[in-house]
Amino acid sequence: MAINYSGGKKNPDLEAIQSELYADSKTLRDRVIDIQEGFKSGADVYESKVSVTMKAGSTDAVTADGSIGLNVQKTGVALKSIEYSDVIDDAVLFGTRFEKSMATGAFNQVSSEFDKKVLIQVAPAIGEDLENHLWNGATTATKSAVAATTGLTASFKATVAAMPTSEFDSIPVRALWNDSNSKTVAGAGVADSVRLTGTTITSANIAAEYSKLYAGAPDKVINSTSSEPRIFAPLAHRQLIKIANNSVGAAQQINFLVEGSGANEKISYNGVAIEFHPMVNVMILTLPEYLKVLLDLSGDASYLEVDKMANGAQKRYLKNKQSIATWVTNQRYITIQG
Repeated sequence: MAINYSGGKKNPDLEAIQSELYADSKTLRDRVIDIQEGFKSGADVYESKVSVTMKAGSTDAVTADGSIGLNVQKTGVALKSIEYSDVIDDAVLFGTRFEKSMATGAFNQVSSEFDKKVLIQVAPAIGEDLENHLWNGATTATKSAVAATTGLTASFKATVAAMPTSEFDSIPVRALWNDSNSKTVAGAGVADSVRLTGTTITSANIAAEYSKLYAGAPDKVINSTSSEPRIFAPLAHRQLIKIANNSVGAAQQINFLVEGSGANEKISYNGVAIEFHPMVNVMILTLPEYLKVLLDLSGDASYLEVDKMANGAQKRYLKNKQSIATWVTNQRYITIQG
């Protein structure tokens, strides 16, 4: 006999839930720059500089003539309290595959499958967003100050203006504008960094632009024996570097050293390792310890509090809270190009 069926058809569920691809915070995970913890609301950053002047030998008593200068400056850096938070209503999952994993009882609306396969993605998404803000973002106040200054080129001003508005200034912004007391002109204003004018980078000119950055960096940085210099560059440069290295014909030149592949891949230019981050239109060459992130606890970035709302509400809140600031020291040894 014929089979008669009315109602919508239910297709079988694909077991795996296709999730977004997230990149966590490489900066905090691998500590590619100086990560300092233990600060709630602020930190005092000290910088020192010693200068000495040679003079003719003498058998007379030593006199105070200022030929040895010992200088120490302190700058207070305020940390910004930030959070990622929202409220979720698990009842929205009624009628979906997730209802099967809810415990019996009208009060039980939490799906264990949803938590294991979807909610678990919140922490890495926070890590990725934080990484973006560390390398590309400026506060509203800093954007206004940079726009008004005459001490930065139009290209740097345009780069800062185009950055997402953030709760704190990113590392490239600090390398352009800060209120350090250790600068030649202390207080809020243009940084003491070496600033080079670049151009839009393509696979055709990427080697020339890296050459400009390398040649413009202080020789003390390139020849440092206390630490290895690093180039901090946009993520897109990884592809452009490989395209440039693999160009055919007369234009072929192997300007970059690429070793390994995948997660173990290392790329360098003239012996200087390149670190790729979500930067836009800028590159930095310096010693990594001069770029800093100040935190209460680095683990805060991956901690997510999930709990029921108060007063019998059958909803849950999600909350991640952090205290953070970026900073730069020894600015005269930081080269930024953009």
